[in-house]
Amino acid sequence: MRRWSTRNVSPTADDGGTPVRTAVADLLAILYDEGVSHLFVNPGMHTAPLREALADAEAAGVPHPQPILCVHEHVALCAAHGHYLAGGRTQAVMVHVENGTLNLGGAAGNAQRDRVPVTLFCGGGAECRQLLEALSAAASEPEPGLLSGVSKWAVDLSRGGELGALTRRAVQIARAEPMGLTHVALPMDLLGQPAGASWRRLPPPRTPAPDLGALEEMAELLTTAEAPVIVAGRVGRQTESVHHLARLADALAAPVVDFRNHVNMPPQHPLNVALDCRELLDRADAILLLDVDLPCLPGLGPLPAQAWLLQIDTDCLKADLPGWAAPIEIAVTADTQLALPALLTLLTDRLTARRRKVDDRRKRVERVARGIRDAWRDRAASAHPADRADAVMAELQRWLPEGTVIVEEAAPGVGSTLRQLERPAGQHLRAIPRTPGWCLGAALGAGLARPAQPVVAICDDTAFAASLPSAAFWTAHRGGAPFLTVVLDQPGRRPAPSDSGADVVTLARAAGAEALVVDEASEIAEALEQLLTTTRDGVCAVLDVRLPASEDETVRPSLRRSSLTSRSTQTKRQPA
Repeated sequence: MRRWSTRNVSPTADDGGTPVRTAVADLLAILYDEGVSHLFVNPGMHTAPLREALADAEAAGVPHPQPILCVHEHVALCAAHGHYLAGGRTQAVMVHVENGTLNLGGAAGNAQRDRVPVTLFCGGGAECRQLLEALSAAASEPEPGLLSGVSKWAVDLSRGGELGALTRRAVQIARAEPMGLTHVALPMDLLGQPAGASWRRLPPPRTPAPDLGALEEMAELLTTAEAPVIVAGRVGRQTESVHHLARLADALAAPVVDFRNHVNMPPQHPLNVALDCRELLDRADAILLLDVDLPCLPGLGPLPAQAWLLQIDTDCLKADLPGWAAPIEIAVTADTQLALPALLTLLTDRLTARRRKVDDRRKRVERVARGIRDAWRDRAASAHPADRADAVMAELQRWLPEGTVIVEEAAPGVGSTLRQLERPAGQHLRAIPRTPGWCLGAALGAGLARPAQPVVAICDDTAFAASLPSAAFWTAHRGGAPFLTVVLDQPGRRPAPSDSGADVVTLARAAGAEALVVDEASEIAEALEQLLTTTRDGVCAVLDVRLPASEDETVRPSLRRSSLTSRSTQTKRQPA
């Protein structure tokens, strides 16, 4: 039996003629054809054929994804996550053998929950399974079972199947709504074998159009509502939807609770109240939920029992969220980019006869919203220690260069970023990950997706340490994607309670970054200028912002639980 070389091209074919194209070269060609611009690789023995194929493609001038070497799997997947948020492209990650998937930690769950289209490749086959014999039973679960709880689809090629066809299939499923993570267990011995038949791209199914009958019912309820409220989650992942949401809010005169997982609504819009919405929510009798995962979002508190809950989402059931039991009255499975214009058309005709009521509501809501914004400005100008985070964010908004991309992991003072940062659509990428440590890897990926724009990460000290700064900065420096990290450092949350700020600075400098500490908002401008110059010179930088202890922000926001599911709807108002 012939033993195939693991090199990209075998020396000759059996007839001594044309070199044989191998499966690994085919894999690179497929990924490039699918729009993958960067391949995030955590190297191991199974990647040797990949490295040779990349070198041969580079020498021959063949287009291929740019390899990004990552020294930790968690950073690799977080970088792919951030790259998608900033660039909108399909992602691919290759990690070491099966136990390498364990190092992904919560990054896999974060990517799946945030609907990131990423295909994960890991080593597989007999040579890898031998390494698992000494591991615990939990670690030696057969692939792809280790990620079965957080992936849409998985396949193990060591059990048969054609690499080209199944890779195309994995990418297709990852891109299909609701998007998410797919997983391919890839044995090393397969990579050096001859490539199979070529497979053309498999486009995902078209995004579902909204059911017009359901939208008409929804429009009737919203038209008769006295105090409608809109809650926006991931609407802004398609920037065109930001305009549609603003028009819908204007037509209804409805305030928008904007969590800004993306910029869902122009921050300066008079109906955008961010999270300072308790008064408006308490009065609401109809709440429209747009791309929202309510059990995962902090700060809402209980929704009023009398309100009708209406939902538009590509995934209304949330089957992978065990705690989701929301009493939704009308749920429409659709892309909000398609559904919002249709809903607006249906509302426009119905609201014509109720124009006076809508105008009165607009005056009332805008009056409340002006009071909220006046309070935001007061906090930005306040010298009170509890308002320091707002003052710092106001200074960042003032001094950050135009075009700066902000990557935020929800942190203490999370409300301060929503109150004070006013970034255009596509320039504020925010996540409330189920597992902390997302931010630095995501900023690395965003920098690779938008190399011409400065990238600033914002997180707390816990998320900074959990993001593996040494691994993230190492890759950022070698990948040409340095970024600035602003750490909101609050006493009582770091492991050593003694020297305020010392842990963040020591860790940052040990990881190869330049670091400064500021205690007051007035110091932000000078520190920003110095550290942004550092990033332009190719070195990552960290700004440690010391915040005073705050009793109402000592609990990590991602651990606060919405009480939506504990409320009933027995007292709902009947539609007119």
